[in-house]
Amino acid sequence: MFASKTLLALILTTALGFVASLANAAIINITPSKDNTLYQYDPADGDTSNALGLHFFAGETAMGELRRGVFAFDIAGHIPAGSTILAVTLSLNMSRTALDDPRTIELHKLLADWGEGTSIAPGEEGDGAPATPNDATWRHRFFDTIFWTNQGGDFSATVSASQSVGAIGQYTWSSAQMIADVQSWLDDPGSNFGWLVLGDESTFLTSKRFDTRESASPPVLTI
Repeated sequence: MFASKTLLALILTTALGFVASLANAAIINITPSKDNTLYQYDPADGDTSNALGLHFFAGETAMGELRRGVFAFDIAGHIPAGSTILAVTLSLNMSRTALDDPRTIELHKLLADWGEGTSIAPGEEGDGAPATPNDATWRHRFFDTIFWTNQGGDFSATVSASQSVGAIGQYTWSSAQMIADVQSWLDDPGSNFGWLVLGDESTFLTSKRFDTRESASPPVLTI
C-alpha cells in the first residue's frame, strides 16, 4: 500500500510539473528589425543596396549577377533572458521568380554586424539603388567606411537550415541549428547579427525575390 501511494504521488508530481511547464511555454511571432539585399558589386553601377524596399533577393540573375539577402531579429527585445528556446520556424513569402524550378535556399548565421540606410530600389528592385550612409552592400557592412572581411558578407559555413523554393508562395525553414542560433542570440545579444539568405549561385536565372519587413507579407520568425 505504501509503495502504491508513493508511486501515485510521484506520477501526480510529474504530471503537475509537465502541466506547469506547458503553462509557462509561450509562442511569439517576430518580424525583422532590419533587412537588406547584398547586390554583387559592379564598378559600372557602384555600390547598391535596398534598405527600405519591399523585397530582398537570393540567387543569380539572368545577367549572372549574385544577390544575397540579410535580415536580423531582435530576440532579446521580445523574449525574457534565461528562457529556453524549444522551437523556431521562419516563414518567407517568395513573390517573384524567373523560373519555377526548385532551388535550394540556405540560411547562414552572419558573423558581423551590418546596416540599413535609406536606399529604396526602383521598379522590381532587382538592381538596387545607390547605397546611402550605413547601408549594407556587397562590399560594405556599413557604407561607405566599414567593409566586410569577405565581399558578399561574413557568414558561417554551417547551414542553419535549407529549403527547396520553386513557384511563388510561402515557404518555411526550421531546424535544430536554427534553435541553437536563436538561443545563442538570446544568451548573448551582442552576437546577434541575423542570417544571410544564400540562394543557388551555380547558374543563371536562379534568383528568387522575397518580401521584406516593409511589405504586406514580411518575414515572420515564430519561436
